[in-house]
Amino acid sequence: MKWFLFVFLIMGCSAGSSIHSQSRQSKTVIVYSGENNDAIHDLRNTLRGYKAGTIVIEQVPTGGSTGQEFYMEITGNRTLLRYTTKNSLENAVYTYLDKLGFKWYGPGDNWFVKPKKLRYEDFKGRWIAPTFRNRNLFGTGGLNFGQVQAYDPSNEFKARWLAWMRRNRFNADFAGTGHQGEAFYSQNKTLLDKHPEWFAGESGKKAGRFKIDNADAVKAYKDWINSKYQKANGDFVALGVDPADGRGGKDDPLPAKISGVVNHADKWWWLANEVAKDYARDKRVVVTMYAYGDGPDNARVPSFPLRENVYPVIIPYAFQTAYLPNQMIKKWAASITGRMGIYDYWNITQWSKDVPQFDLYSMKPRLKFWNENKIDGVYLETTNAAGPMGHALWLAGQLQWDLTQDFDSLYTQYLDDCFGKGAPFVKNMFDRWSRNYQDAADVAFSLRDLQQAANAVKNGSAEWKRINELKAYIHFLKLYYELDGTQVSKDKFFRYMYSIHHLLMVQTAAFVGQRYIPPFDKGNIVPSGDGIVRLSEAEIEKNFLDGLASMPKPYQLADVSFDLSKVGYKETVPLMSWRFGGVQCNVFFRAPYSGKVSLLAGAESNTPLRIFTADSVIIDEQVGTTDFDTTEQLAGRTWRLKSFSFEVKEGVTYFIRTRFGFSRVVMLSPQIVLFKHPGQEDFDNYQYPVQYFYVPLSAKEIVFYDSQPEGTNRRGYLIAPDGTKLLRQPTGFKNVYRVPVQPQFRGKVWTADFGHPTWKFLNIPNVSSLQEFTYKE
Repeated sequence: MKWFLFVFLIMGCSAGSSIHSQSRQSKTVIVYSGENNDAIHDLRNTLRGYKAGTIVIEQVPTGGSTGQEFYMEITGNRTLLRYTTKNSLENAVYTYLDKLGFKWYGPGDNWFVKPKKLRYEDFKGRWIAPTFRNRNLFGTGGLNFGQVQAYDPSNEFKARWLAWMRRNRFNADFAGTGHQGEAFYSQNKTLLDKHPEWFAGESGKKAGRFKIDNADAVKAYKDWINSKYQKANGDFVALGVDPADGRGGKDDPLPAKISGVVNHADKWWWLANEVAKDYARDKRVVVTMYAYGDGPDNARVPSFPLRENVYPVIIPYAFQTAYLPNQMIKKWAASITGRMGIYDYWNITQWSKDVPQFDLYSMKPRLKFWNENKIDGVYLETTNAAGPMGHALWLAGQLQWDLTQDFDSLYTQYLDDCFGKGAPFVKNMFDRWSRNYQDAADVAFSLRDLQQAANAVKNGSAEWKRINELKAYIHFLKLYYELDGTQVSKDKFFRYMYSIHHLLMVQTAAFVGQRYIPPFDKGNIVPSGDGIVRLSEAEIEKNFLDGLASMPKPYQLADVSFDLSKVGYKETVPLMSWRFGGVQCNVFFRAPYSGKVSLLAGAESNTPLRIFTADSVIIDEQVGTTDFDTTEQLAGRTWRLKSFSFEVKEGVTYFIRTRFGFSRVVMLSPQIVLFKHPGQEDFDNYQYPVQYFYVPLSAKEIVFYDSQPEGTNRRGYLIAPDGTKLLRQPTGFKNVYRVPVQPQFRGKVWTADFGHPTWKFLNIPNVSSLQEFTYKE
């Protein structure tokens, strides 16, 4: 590593010139002693042609601070930046450039916005620290190809995404470490193969799930962790002790003689504590592990205190069933004396296939809640795709750095800077993606939005170019929804993806390397990238115009939300309706009064039952054959039910969730109307319950998605209030249908009669009930 005194003069005046005001500046001088890294390179190149005065950059000892803080002072034409670590330097440089007006809104070249004149003002000297110490993200499936791709032989895609992350201050003192069990075995194979008694079988050995009551096994593990510690050369070190996936199984034995270890969460957090003892004096080090895993115990708070240098990374929103997400966050926050990280999934490539799935408006409240509950590390698994997530990830970078910023102001800044007079139309598209995405039909909506946006800006302008890139992304969505399971359609889809790879709109490497797009009968065959030519702006525009001409006309979206306070009670849920609750059986109600609510809940076998609000868990029990008060027989089948009563407060929304065992809930209290969101795998197909829904006064038609054709299980119909069964009409969009609404049936409650759960409303509120109700709009 080379260190040197670096004095860089831009715009060629002598280094000794004295400059006192913006109007008299004639140069930029950077005085820096240190490694010529990417941040300094960006600072130098970004300010070329500008008059920024003298910028002095000094390194100082870390002392007791994190590796994130930096000092900034701006007085007249002199800027002083003091940093401690590489992360600190990057934070200083890019915060300074952001303050001057330079914005990297997206990873592509067209998304860099620079000011005509520097936004220069004095800044009283102080140390600056981010809201979240650790800010990290990666796209599922990765950025590396298994082999060189002709359309990107040097993987410029990866380099540009990593540069964008750096410029938006995504970095961490304690990087995520991931699972370590397999690595423990592979790096110590000779030793571990000699000691099968340390494990409960071959699978446990290869996954590194050893017996923690075997002192020799624990010593071997700690020695391996120490070898990693000795090799670590960063400013801060995270020593991962996370076991392989599958903890809690038959090959993961619990110890018989260690006090306080009663479940598998205890087992592995005991090991984390044991490792952490060896590094208590090194304040640069944490021992980290994920809190997650299916089953009732894997994500639980341990039965004993964790050492202060143990850094849990909790995963509350997926892959755990021990708690509700907010409940898990609060319980972990209450159990630790230090801080912790959180791992979350935002539009990950594996699940989304780079189709928009993220609610932008959930971001600020979620980050605020995390920050209030001892979380200082945000580890996002997402997608490296600027199409669905470019705007969201830029906002995430800003808010994770400084959560005091106003979301609406930042969002408006992004839209105005990127799209100018086209901003309102792009916002309409982004907002619909967040709040009411229309699946295959959204392509037509987005095409119209971008047509209006492009018409509002000057052709060929920077704003037009960014809109043009979004047009390329929407054509990707069009081809995605046209996939029909054949290799021909798959090849067409991939070749188009290759042709827009340079725009960084879609995470190409993940699609190429993972089994995301069928068919797979002969393996995951993807076409070669040989001969691919980058799509030009003119070709993108031609695809766009062809799409506008060929796509069906968008339907009207009802501009109304479902207001629970306007609901009226009419009758109870029919006895035969709620019988076969499944894995995502979720209902909710707004309490129409304050007082006691009573219900029965159970299953044919067993089910978890949770009743909760946005802020608290009221009931969290297993019910059914293992715990019941009474039985109920319906159509020759028996449900074992337990009685519950709990206090409710008028106007508060309550949620009831069951998951397995052909579950059943019977509301005993009057005036309660239970609602759900169609589209989830909630009730079994067998005698799937009829549901009721409200059609707004403004709705001239009902547009709905149905994965199955009309008549499936002799059902699949919408029924008007007069009992007329209406035949669906095609909309031209895949699996999307319409039913006309006559004027006399608007503002009324209708009936939905489907024989399966995979359907939902698209243009009206996607809310239904198992019981008839009234609604006054």
